[in-house]
Amino acid sequence: MTYDLSVPARRDIKQISAAIEAAEDGSSVQARLSLSRYGTFDLIGAARRSQIVTGLFVAGTALDQNGKPTKPLQVLESVADLDAVDPDASAVSAQLADLTHGDLVTTRFTDPSYGDFGVTGIAVWSVVGGAFLVGGWLIGAEGSPAPRLTELVRLSPVGEHPWPVPAQITVVGEDIGTD
Repeated sequence: MTYDLSVPARRDIKQISAAIEAAEDGSSVQARLSLSRYGTFDLIGAARRSQIVTGLFVAGTALDQNGKPTKPLQVLESVADLDAVDPDASAVSAQLADLTHGDLVTTRFTDPSYGDFGVTGIAVWSVVGGAFLVGGWLIGAEGSPAPRLTELVRLSPVGEHPWPVPAQITVVGEDIGTD
């Protein structure tokens, strides 16, 4: 299966800013983000407006800062609500057992604070913790699926998709909490 993770040659800041402004609290959006640690990935879920920091968030990820799009945000658009997923722990475990660094995956998570959301991107292996992540979200560690993971599908093995594969994580970075 092919999945398009391409980013525009040049970010359209006006379009992204307009999409941030137009997003209603609770509406479904798809944000394409790009970070050196996790590569390019799509985050799909309910948009939430924070009254405290006056910003737009999806699954705890800030999409703007002081009204300006964050640097990782490449594209933002409204999408249909995600379909419900009937969690299948054995299917998730089987997919996780076959996962390798660089595979293109799509995942679904359920979190008490963020609701149901999806992340599609490159599976990144972290030597730290013996874990796989996608877009910064834990897929599984030491062979066990992450508690909030409800679906995992390998769309394409590494080498069979055209998307750049980030390096394996070998050290704890600033984006990983150590508390």
